[in-house]
Amino acid sequence: MTLTELRYIVAVAREHHFGRAAEACFVSQPTLSVGVKKLEEDLGVTIFERVRSEITITPIGKRVVEQAQRVLEQAEAIKQIAR
Repeated sequence: MTLTELRYIVAVAREHHFGRAAEACFVSQPTLSVGVKKLEEDLGVTIFERVRSEITITPIGKRVVEQAQRVLEQAEAIKQIAR
C-alpha cells in the first residue's frame, strides 16, 4: 500500500469515474486502474464495483476511502511540520 494508491482511490471516489480521476492525479487511466486493482488485491477487498460505465463504492470501500483520506491529510500534516 502506498500513498499514491491511496490518492488514486480517493480520486475515484470523488470523481466516480476512472478517466477523470486519472486526469486529477496526472496519470494515465491504465496506470490509475492498475494501482487501484493492486490495492484491492493487497487488502483482499473490492473497493469499487465496476458495472458498465458506472462506478459505485462498496460498503467496505467507503470505509477504506474515508481512512485513506485521513491518512493523506496526516501525511500532509507531516510535511507542514517539516517546513
